[in-house]
Amino acid sequence: MPQLRIPTAVSTALQRLPLPGPGPLLPPSSELIDWPSQLARPSRIAYFAYSIDGYDGETTNQEDIFEVSPVTGAIRRITDDRAKPTVISDRDPVWAPSGTQLAVHRGSENGPPVRVEIISRSTGEVVQPLVTGFRPRWLDAHTLLYLNTVGSDGPTPHDEVFAVERHGLGVTQITDLGPAIRVSSLSWHPSAGLAVDCLEVATNRFGIALIPAAAVGSARAPGGSPVTAAGITWLTPPDLNVGEPDWSPNGDRLALSTWIADSPGRVGYWTIADASLTLVPGPAPETPTLEDVGAVFSPDGRSLAFLRGAEDGWTEIWLYRLRDGAMRQLTDEGRQRAKARLDWGYVRSSWWQLPWGPIPWWQMG
Repeated sequence: MPQLRIPTAVSTALQRLPLPGPGPLLPPSSELIDWPSQLARPSRIAYFAYSIDGYDGETTNQEDIFEVSPVTGAIRRITDDRAKPTVISDRDPVWAPSGTQLAVHRGSENGPPVRVEIISRSTGEVVQPLVTGFRPRWLDAHTLLYLNTVGSDGPTPHDEVFAVERHGLGVTQITDLGPAIRVSSLSWHPSAGLAVDCLEVATNRFGIALIPAAAVGSARAPGGSPVTAAGITWLTPPDLNVGEPDWSPNGDRLALSTWIADSPGRVGYWTIADASLTLVPGPAPETPTLEDVGAVFSPDGRSLAFLRGAEDGWTEIWLYRLRDGAMRQLTDEGRQRAKARLDWGYVRSSWWQLPWGPIPWWQMG
């Protein structure tokens, strides 16, 4: 299907362009996922979610970690804090390369500072507590990148990127961008580099910037120095509000969220080679106020998963296939739960390993 592509040179026209209409919708029984590849190497979409209306036994608005099959839409809760009297916030899950664990950040009401931790996919229990911080991302099987606040006691606290080694818990500061550039999320690719979404405070510019992989390596090396603001390159133009980057598997595109003042948010992907934005078609005309946010690539790079719903109220997960624009709604919890921070990764599954018990082999996707 035709796709809206906006070259950098004319990106200022975005505010005058009509939002793309809904693409072809597949019925629930049709799949956007290749069944043979799912059987050979299954994947799951992880996310955190909460309910504000007591849905599914919720009593204290706990934020728990879930996973969903991109083939069947079956949802499984990984952490379960529903019975706890105080609010526990488990957020921002990212799949470990092993497919058996996830990195999350965890906080609690009146508790210690938010920490990055490794949890078991099968039990939801903490496997390894790491460091104070949030928004973790795997750099490799032994190292995580994350954000942490510096200058908390000064006039301009702000967040910088750090790395922590799982063995020994050695911490290295990766960026020193200063308070003039505010980082809120990141995505790592071993060859494409570190993509960060930034707010340039002086100009109120929201965009995605790139830190080369070599610069990250230099910062981690003994005696290395953090990357300063002079070491970043803006990938997106100053007149385009974008954030929440997620690299495609081969590093040629970034999934992202974009927004215009007084208009619902939309998602799409940025193509590095020609500096262009491709937008995913928005909701149907009868629901023009629904927001699309938080797009991420599938592990094979063929599809996007994203969230559609009402901000802070409810969201559902949708799938979008890049080659033909086919779409379908993956989850439907009756608009009772707000989902956020998707991560789509390969997992290690066998029928005897599945914590919810054996299921037919043809549903193991």
